[in-house]
Amino acid sequence: MTFKPGSGRFCIIAMSAFLLLSACETSEERAQRHFETALELLEQGDVSRAAVEFRNVFKLNPEHKEARLVFARSQLEIGERAQAYNQFLQVVEQYPDTLEARIELAEIAIDVQNWEEAERHGRAAQKLDPESSRVKTIALALDYAQAQRDQDNSAASDQAELAEQVLAETPESMIAWRIAIDQKLRSGETLAALKLVNKALEVHPDNLALNSTKLRLQLQEENLDAVGETLQVMAQKFPENDDIRSMLISWYLERGDLDNAEAYLREIAEAPDATMAAKMTVVRFLLEARSEDEAREELTRLIASEDNNITYRTLVASLDFEAGAQAEAIAALVELVAEGEMTQERLKAKVILAQMLLQSGNSVGARASVEEVLEDDATNVDALKMRAAWLIDEDKPDDAIIDLRTALSQAPRDATILTLMARAHERAGSRDLAGERYALAVEVSLQAAAESLRYATFLTQDDRTDAAKAVLDEALTKAPDNVLLLRNMGLLHLQSEEWNETTRIIWRLKALETDSGLTAANGLEADMLLRQQRVDETIALLEGLSAEEGSDSEGAFIALLRTKIGAQQVDEAVVMLEERMAGDADNLLLKFMRAGLHMVQDEREQAEAIYHELLDKAPGNANVLRVLNAIMIADDRADEAAALIDDQIEKAPDPTAAYLLKAERLERVKDFDGAIAIYETLYERNSNNIIVANNLSSLITTHRDSPEDLDRAYAIARRLQNYEIPALQDTYGWIEYRRGNFSEAVKYLEPAAEGLSEHALVQYHLGMTYAALDRVEEAKQVLAQAIKLAGEDPLPQFEKAREELKKLENQ
Repeated sequence: MTFKPGSGRFCIIAMSAFLLLSACETSEERAQRHFETALELLEQGDVSRAAVEFRNVFKLNPEHKEARLVFARSQLEIGERAQAYNQFLQVVEQYPDTLEARIELAEIAIDVQNWEEAERHGRAAQKLDPESSRVKTIALALDYAQAQRDQDNSAASDQAELAEQVLAETPESMIAWRIAIDQKLRSGETLAALKLVNKALEVHPDNLALNSTKLRLQLQEENLDAVGETLQVMAQKFPENDDIRSMLISWYLERGDLDNAEAYLREIAEAPDATMAAKMTVVRFLLEARSEDEAREELTRLIASEDNNITYRTLVASLDFEAGAQAEAIAALVELVAEGEMTQERLKAKVILAQMLLQSGNSVGARASVEEVLEDDATNVDALKMRAAWLIDEDKPDDAIIDLRTALSQAPRDATILTLMARAHERAGSRDLAGERYALAVEVSLQAAAESLRYATFLTQDDRTDAAKAVLDEALTKAPDNVLLLRNMGLLHLQSEEWNETTRIIWRLKALETDSGLTAANGLEADMLLRQQRVDETIALLEGLSAEEGSDSEGAFIALLRTKIGAQQVDEAVVMLEERMAGDADNLLLKFMRAGLHMVQDEREQAEAIYHELLDKAPGNANVLRVLNAIMIADDRADEAAALIDDQIEKAPDPTAAYLLKAERLERVKDFDGAIAIYETLYERNSNNIIVANNLSSLITTHRDSPEDLDRAYAIARRLQNYEIPALQDTYGWIEYRRGNFSEAVKYLEPAAEGLSEHALVQYHLGMTYAALDRVEEAKQVLAQAIKLAGEDPLPQFEKAREELKKLENQ
């Protein structure tokens, strides 16, 4: 049978032959064809279509090294650093000895101060090519960062000098500029730092960090005209940066120039290529500087005039929610997100819906909404931040860090992400990494008050008072009238007994002529006088303040009473208090103070009657409940105290204090499961409470044995390893013992046993650890001490101590 050229069967055979030929082409060959097409598109400047071809390459041949490198370079060139980083990362996972990828990864990590990743890739690059100039600069940055972490000023200074030598040869090295500038800043050489910044800006005029540093130094020098010029330049260079725009507006507002501020914003918002962000900035300005009504009018105009109005409608719902119409706002957003396809604007609306649900108490709905957002967009920054916060609270800091790294790759200068990362590292027990993140949050927020206060608090916890002062000082250059910043700076000076500096802060607070400023100033002044043992002057100051009209007079009066009691002037305090109560009979705080004075005068029945009255009017009050419970326990009325606590658990809006007292009672009667159940309840409500975390993990480790319980206790207690508090050291050390890490355990249990030398269980923990380490004589001595302190305590741990001691003595 013959076939004519035009017949259908001939076409089928020809097509089959073609398909057979195609099938013979390997996936690697097809991948290479896509790669070559991608290269051609890159040469034509068509980066977006080239990206599609690169993805086709990776589908067919995921290990195409050259394609990944070229794609990564192309993403770097267009500013897509997160995408570039991911591609370079895949290269080193497949080909660990790829120098180019290691260098790029290290440099990107250094730029965002992710020192953990910078160390990993930078040190790998050093091994591959230690003579490379870029590798040497990376190593220089790693060594400088380590010197700063070690507080080794000499080593840091040496590295900074080397950085300046690098700049003489390669002035384009941004890493070297940052080292040289940072060292000048840390050394207090402001003018030298500014000079270096200006030189660096000649090479890198569009670098945001350099421009921000210049601005900070000008603020520090209080050169407000130069600040305005710099802000205007930065606003032109970085039109999408809301922080810069906000600072420029603040600069206008400080001069009272509302009209020019609004005109500037509207000029941006009404440009032909104006973004939605620019239009939203006008709305925010109206909200903050004009009125909510004007902002709502602007939103109504935008909703009516633009087809894509999801963002504006979302903000209207947010305003309604804040105004108290929560149900209506939530309903509006539920309708909005269900209207059409899930665009980025609708995803943002869905995240805001989740935030509303969370605030209104519907955490299940909030979590479901966040998970739905992440199913549609796994890199959604706001959703990742919300999920990370939950993961931290659930003692899953490692999982939280994964989410936050993804978020950070999308928004590397988001202070909230960095703060959450710091919290996650703290929860994981990595205080060094937490400190770096808090510091970076301060930097990217341009020394904002909230981030600066948070970092200063962290530093103070580590007894780094001078560093905390430096942080607050920089923040005060940006916000010199911020009462919280000034008050906290004053408290640090007080703790250091720097009376002149404290006095200067007091003057600055009084000069603000605001109620909050005067309250803070008066509190600092009274505290300073008392610390200087100038009791009469303290009393005179407080008497004057308590006699004044104003919101602080009651606080001053209470402080006056406490000062008089401390000075043994109890009768005078009673007279003063009763006179005050005559004119304010229903004041609960005054009644509480009167009950306290009854206690000082050993009039316990009168005190107890007042405490009962206070609990009737303010159920669950922690201070009242603790004192009343202590009275009952001291009078051998344990059953009555237990009934009181149970009653308060039922009545109190916040029964935390009552639950804690009940847990303590259950521990005393050896009902450890009951105590654990209570601490679990409290921990679920607030996993950030260190005392609850310590008590819960300690009880689990002491009285439960399953691997699951030990894992749970460790997850809770990881954060405790950096606290030099004996009770917390004992908890963490014993958990390490239970996990078999005896050498690690002893580092915590020795200081714990020294600090709690009369606590039998703590001595038992150390003795058992010594035994596990074959430190026999020390084990015998400490276990004997534990048994002696325990007396007739029936806890099984002490029977085990006796058995272990007997075994050691028979060796």
